[in-house]
Amino acid sequence: MKEIKQVKLGFNKNAEVMVVADIEMKEDSDLDSLFLCFFTILQPPLRLSVITTGCLNDHLAKIYNQDVAHINKMMEDNEQMYGAMIQQSTEQLLTFGEEQNKVVLDSAKNAEQASAILASMLKHGYYIQKTRYHFPTANTQKQEQKVDISQLKPAFKTMLEICKRWNDPKLLEELQ
Repeated sequence: MKEIKQVKLGFNKNAEVMVVADIEMKEDSDLDSLFLCFFTILQPPLRLSVITTGCLNDHLAKIYNQDVAHINKMMEDNEQMYGAMIQQSTEQLLTFGEEQNKVVLDSAKNAEQASAILASMLKHGYYIQKTRYHFPTANTQKQEQKVDISQLKPAFKTMLEICKRWNDPKLLEELQ
């Protein structure tokens, strides 16, 4: 992967959260197509944020002090170990993340929008991620998947509560 070009956040006609990402790939044979997508509350200003981390193999190589070729080979030959590395390194990988979208919690309208995003994911138990991979000379490839958020429900409920209380002075004190 060369870079994550853009990420759009919205709803489909069924009120399911959609994350649509355009990814620019290094070369036509590039295998490093995975990226992480995080929903979180950040401040200042108080906001619901979508952060993505791409180029996972490059970052894993730095984290584990390995050659990228070694990480690429592991990705191809040992998917379980590769997946475990990503899971064990999630917090470190987040440090390489970029904020792609945000809903600033500075008005009732924005708080409702952020709440609707979180409530939809809690109701459905997932969000839909559509990815378009743009290769230098090959055709664009599209992928769509439902990303399960069941293990993140407690965190999403907390974020929803923050969105609902966006202008509560006590909440703002607690977050300081």
